[in-house]
Amino acid sequence: MRSKFFHAIAVAGIFALAGCSDEAKPTPVSLGEGPDNPELSSDSEGGELPPNGGSEIFSSDASTLPGTSSPSGNNPADINSSATGESGNPEVTSSESSSQLTTSSETAQEQTYAFGYAMGNAPTPSKGCGKNSTLQQKGSNSNAKKYSMRSADLDRAFWLTLPKNYDNNKPYKILFAMHCMGSNAEDFTQHTPDYDHPSPYYGQQNLDTENNYIFVSPESNSNSFGPWRMDDKDHKFFGDMLTLIEENYCIDTSRVFVTGFSFGAMFTNSLSWDFQDRIRAVAVYATAAYNIYLPEKKNLPIAWMGVHGKNDETCPYKTNWNPGARDSALVQILRFNSAEGKNAVNEKENGLQEIADNQAGHLCYDFKDVDPRFPVKWCSWNGPHRWAAHDEYDYANINSPESWKKTWVPKVVHEFFEQF
Repeated sequence: MRSKFFHAIAVAGIFALAGCSDEAKPTPVSLGEGPDNPELSSDSEGGELPPNGGSEIFSSDASTLPGTSSPSGNNPADINSSATGESGNPEVTSSESSSQLTTSSETAQEQTYAFGYAMGNAPTPSKGCGKNSTLQQKGSNSNAKKYSMRSADLDRAFWLTLPKNYDNNKPYKILFAMHCMGSNAEDFTQHTPDYDHPSPYYGQQNLDTENNYIFVSPESNSNSFGPWRMDDKDHKFFGDMLTLIEENYCIDTSRVFVTGFSFGAMFTNSLSWDFQDRIRAVAVYATAAYNIYLPEKKNLPIAWMGVHGKNDETCPYKTNWNPGARDSALVQILRFNSAEGKNAVNEKENGLQEIADNQAGHLCYDFKDVDPRFPVKWCSWNGPHRWAAHDEYDYANINSPESWKKTWVPKVVHEFFEQF
């Protein structure tokens, strides 16, 4: 597989690194402090942050879900996975149970596509349905269990949280939370609440009030300055890990979600380039499309959501001397998500609505010219390199001692994932 490493450098020897806050604290089970949060040598908006006095708070969704479009692409069941694993529509191996969600009558009524699923499709049960897990835990905390495995000749690990009253005949949605620089996998399963870790799994576990999700936090094993690798072994690990979990637990293979902040967002975005046949949707907070392994694109659509601060000096919002997320990572997705006869890249250039400068609040824009089965959402706010975006007047304060508690991000991301 041909890899692409994008290193946009304005001054020799200067790199833009992406990571968690240097204020992030270790979990109650102390695993040591993480590295400092690096910053770019120039402001991504071209100057100092302006005073916020007299700012108007604004919070809005700029558009509604786009209209119906013709299907395109390839059937997940027919695509070879980019790593060892199941196809998108594995055969059901579970025993008969009244709690099974998939029936032949439900499937027969669904519209089928060459690639992907209909919105609201019936669950596609994994090989682990009807079986008891054989995984042996290697550790635990109050919220998750740790498991280990071998992948690509490396020792790897992940933390997993099952829903209450887990039923091995019910296909569950699954969400992977990718940790950032300065943190580790366990941090996102339990942590003293702060602006990088308001609640487990980027706030998604608290919103799963119906116990429909299994949550996973993979551990990195880096060969570079960041937590995630500059070769394809993290991608192989993700594929192997997803397969292992699908074979040991009852997973809805059509509802696999991934999210992350900073380097965790960069890894998540990288996965969205070649795991479209196994990942339904991703949500990235302060992402970048460089300084991490980027696979050759499969040129297939995937549902994608981005949240980014316009005054982010670590992973730039717009392009200056490094590719900005709005002008690079977002565009890469729009190129393959456009509806038939539409050009979503042109919509980004001519119709994207963003929060005005020097204004509190946020603005989320849903692209209209994409295939509605592969929605794209872009949320902007005027804050810095933080994932827990909020609408308070101290948005320019990178520490925001209290305002992060009012973050709107988890709820909007949960709604984005739940539409499927």
